[in-house]
Amino acid sequence: MIKILSLILFILLALVGRERGIKTFFTFYLSLLLIIFYIIFMSFGLNAIILAIITCILASVISLFMLNGYNVKTKASFISIMVVLVFIFLLVFFIGKSSSIQGFSNDSIESIGAYSFEINYDMCDVFIGMYLVCSIGTLIDTSISISSAVNEVYENNKKITQKELFKSGMNIGHDILSTTINTLYFALVCGFIGFFLWHRGGTLGYLLNYKVFAQEVIKVLIAFIGSILIIPITAFISSHFIINDSY
Repeated sequence: MIKILSLILFILLALVGRERGIKTFFTFYLSLLLIIFYIIFMSFGLNAIILAIITCILASVISLFMLNGYNVKTKASFISIMVVLVFIFLLVFFIGKSSSIQGFSNDSIESIGAYSFEINYDMCDVFIGMYLVCSIGTLIDTSISISSAVNEVYENNKKITQKELFKSGMNIGHDILSTTINTLYFALVCGFIGFFLWHRGGTLGYLLNYKVFAQEVIKVLIAFIGSILIIPITAFISSHFIINDSY
């Protein structure tokens, strides 16, 4: 079934996106391979945080430069992502070190009970690394959308000032933000329909304090924060790069 769906995906991307669609197909599976290597190397005992940072950088390079080429808009987008990623890392590091929501919940005891708990691995590092990797997709998508739009605005009006270009980027970001937030929100809710049915008798306070639910909510909230921060940063950096690159 996976092979059939992959074939359908490839055909649709080739028909609709043509050369860009074919590149998208292969970069998708290259990113998937990157995540697999992330998990494999982590199983060897390498630090999960360092691996997550490397994975985020490589994922950004693959998604930006392989699909869109090496140009001013992809350079601006890449730098913007790295800036926001540093902030998210500090935020997640603080949450991970100051809370106890990492690890498995009671619901996981039955499925992991047959395995050894002596894994000699810091689950807090896994928690931090997981949240970094989970946030990178949203950052890439939002950043390149704004950077490309700012570049298009400049191409149609090369007399525009950097301040006006930044304002255009922010206006574009306002439209992107609402759809991004809705996408993340519905992804969270749909992923927890079974959870809500299983714990339908519990109170709101019980659900909010449940480890699995708290982990997912925090993950989405961090993605929300990253999606908001990436807008002004990308608008500023892309407008600066595009204006100065034209001189």
